[in-house]
Amino acid sequence: MWLRINRKAPYLNLRWSHSLHVPHGATEYERAAGVNALWDALPRSNGRDDFHANRISEVLYGRHVRCVSFLSTSVRSSAAANLLAQPLNELKPRQIFDAIATLTGLARDLEAEQAHRSKEHRHRTRAREAQEDLERWQMETAVVEAGIAKRAQARTWLDLARDSWRARCARHLHDGVVRAEEIGPEVEALEEQAAELESTVETIEQELAGLSDDEEFDRKARAAEELYKRLDKRDRELESDQGAARLRLEELAHDHRTLSEQSRASDGRSLEQARDEESTARLAVEDAVGEQTLAGVAVTDAQKHLAAAEAGEDIATEALATLRESGITAAALVDVVHLGTDERTVWEPRLVPYRNAVVVLRADEKRALGLLTGRAAVVLVAADAPGSVRTGAGSSVPGSVDLRFDLTTFLAVLANRAGGQPAHVDDDAGVHVPGQFPVPVTGRAARIVAARDDHKTKIRLRDEADRLLEVERGKLKRAEERTAGARAAEHAASVLAEMERLRAANQKRVEEQDQQRPALDEATEAWDRVRSARETRETLIKNHRDTKNRVTGEIKDKRRAKETLEGELVGLDLPAREALFGDSPQAAERLLLSLDEDQARRSIAEWNETACSELQEAVRRCFPEDAPEEEMPAEIRELLIEQRWRVGRLEVRIGLFPSMHRALRTHLKQTEEYDQHQKAQIDQQRSQRSSDLRAALEGLSEAELTSRTHRASVAQGIKTTLKKVAEEFDRLDLRYGGYGADLDFPEPEPPAEPDQPWQWTVTPRWRRAEGQRMSGYDLRSNTAQLDEKAVKLVCAAALAGGGDRPLLLILDELGRNLGKQHRREAVALFEQIGNDRNITVVGALQDDMERYAIEASGLYVKLRRRSDSMPYNEAPVVVGDETNRSRVEMLQAWLTSYRQADEATLEEVVA
Repeated sequence: MWLRINRKAPYLNLRWSHSLHVPHGATEYERAAGVNALWDALPRSNGRDDFHANRISEVLYGRHVRCVSFLSTSVRSSAAANLLAQPLNELKPRQIFDAIATLTGLARDLEAEQAHRSKEHRHRTRAREAQEDLERWQMETAVVEAGIAKRAQARTWLDLARDSWRARCARHLHDGVVRAEEIGPEVEALEEQAAELESTVETIEQELAGLSDDEEFDRKARAAEELYKRLDKRDRELESDQGAARLRLEELAHDHRTLSEQSRASDGRSLEQARDEESTARLAVEDAVGEQTLAGVAVTDAQKHLAAAEAGEDIATEALATLRESGITAAALVDVVHLGTDERTVWEPRLVPYRNAVVVLRADEKRALGLLTGRAAVVLVAADAPGSVRTGAGSSVPGSVDLRFDLTTFLAVLANRAGGQPAHVDDDAGVHVPGQFPVPVTGRAARIVAARDDHKTKIRLRDEADRLLEVERGKLKRAEERTAGARAAEHAASVLAEMERLRAANQKRVEEQDQQRPALDEATEAWDRVRSARETRETLIKNHRDTKNRVTGEIKDKRRAKETLEGELVGLDLPAREALFGDSPQAAERLLLSLDEDQARRSIAEWNETACSELQEAVRRCFPEDAPEEEMPAEIRELLIEQRWRVGRLEVRIGLFPSMHRALRTHLKQTEEYDQHQKAQIDQQRSQRSSDLRAALEGLSEAELTSRTHRASVAQGIKTTLKKVAEEFDRLDLRYGGYGADLDFPEPEPPAEPDQPWQWTVTPRWRRAEGQRMSGYDLRSNTAQLDEKAVKLVCAAALAGGGDRPLLLILDELGRNLGKQHRREAVALFEQIGNDRNITVVGALQDDMERYAIEASGLYVKLRRRSDSMPYNEAPVVVGDETNRSRVEMLQAWLTSYRQADEATLEEVVA
């Protein structure tokens, strides 16, 4: 596709080719020089002309393109909502709807609805202008019409006042005559009515007694109440059990996830195998512990032996202590004898039997024997005192290192018995020591060195035992972990079985609720009827009591009315009333019969008030309260101001009635003809302006009907589409690791202003765990879950808006808002949904998402650009797996076919 800037007009020209059509050359200058020729070789996109850039999306992709994501740049005045470019909980419900509307194509319907609303607004404006024009004209003529209308009304009121005054006098006379004839029968009627009311009171008291005593009704009411409470209690128990089971299911689900995680430590071993390995490892540890214990004991013994050797207490310790406590000089034989290097071979075999012997002086021999009597394994050697042996005796025996003892005699005797052979100890007795001694037998230093070497050897053996124990313990720990993992696996299976059992139990409870529901509804209805009947009885009882009280009061009123009538009959003065009317009672009756029904019922007081009020209305319409006195006729001013008609009471106005009536009639006769001329002109103009207003209102009515019909159709379409999106959202969430999701989209009122869009809102909701209620997307949760739901919502909107057509989902800058782990999960989720729902996903991603895209995609193409100054990309890198080898090779061949042989620098990596 080629876009060329038209420098003569502010738009772009568009052309395209169905094959790769790019300039090539050894240098950038050569490639740029071939652009014009290639442009001219391209066919025009629209016949003789080119399509402009404002129609690029419709021409290339049709009307079904949906924008999933876009890069917000500084040249955009306001960034639209994007489900993948920012965290879901940062979007408002109206922004989420805008994004879904873009994905599903609802935006065009809303634009059409706004256009109809704008048309309706234009008609409303024209109707309002016509109405305002009529109102302005009416305001201008209101003063003139008000004066005409008031004077016309005054004439009417004047005629009414005259008739009312005549009827007033006739009523006064006729009422007196009629009243005198009615008083007698009325007195008798009041007496009869009082007797009937007393009979009514007795009937009401009997009915009250019957309503207050109804045992059968109470029994049925109690039965209906007990049945309703029993069924309602069982229904609440089932509901409570279901809630407890759901909580237990949530706990078991958590335990199952934990146990499943722990079971991975078993490395595929069964519990029996893991226990056998653990038993073997435990036996090995016990053996190693025994070896370590023995080595430790050996080290302790060697350490004690070394300490005793260094202290000189390793030979005949108890015997030496006993002798020294008694004041006897004593020492170990091996500490007294000193052997030279050449003497060791001869004398060490001879002294071996005496390694634990104790040396004392001959003077102390008997005392020592007495102290050591009864002690086993004690050898006592008697030594001479220094200087007591003859000179030269025993010159061939070794010397002594302890000057307190002289062992010459002892050693000489041993030498004589030995017979001169190195390994012979006693020839006569046949005792021989054939072995050799690696360390000296005599001398404390030699024994210390031997004890120290033995101690080091024991420490080395103990360290080896410690290392062996550590290794065996590590094996035991791993075996225990495997056993725990295997045990967790079995426990997880039991937990899963328990979850299935709880779900089945909950299902049975739901079925029991459904089975019980008709009976509960019937019991509820029966209980409502009983309560309603009870309330009706209580209302009837109250009404009867009220009626009784009212009738009792009426009896009292009848008695008082009878007394009043008897007094009224005396107060009637018929001759005076006939003189006031000026004619006979028969003439007054004929006048009253000529009146209408309402007027015939009026009393004398009403006629007085009516006549004066009607005349006052006529005066007020001709001369309002604020009318200047100088504009009034002299006679009318005299009556209104000086004779106090305006401020006087009813009695004053009755006396002035004839004079005021005559003066006002004269004034209204003089203004009648002029008022008729002005009224005719006003009526003609009103008819024309009203016709214009009706035409504007008819146009407004048609526009309102069209807009309302289209709005209803758009609303139905939006709700249908959003319902599809919600269903797809729920299916995707359940299919890919969730617990169910939904969308809340209430229908909003359309805006009053035509330039405002019809703003809908969409609130995503999902379950955080099994059995929980739907919670809103703005509830605090981890970002990984929000990113996962955003991906599913985008796919759901694409699936709902795509219909049955194959979908191509293009993602731009997908990972711009995601963390490292979330990027991997989002790309993997797009891969799974795309594979399962037959969606081809093409993504333009950042460089740091390359490894995630390669893992999740079937084909990866990396377009490289060295710098912003280079108008063309470098050779692309294509990465595909083994299953897409042929596609990668075909792509390589296609791309390289448009380049010269020395420019084919395409790099291919087949993983």
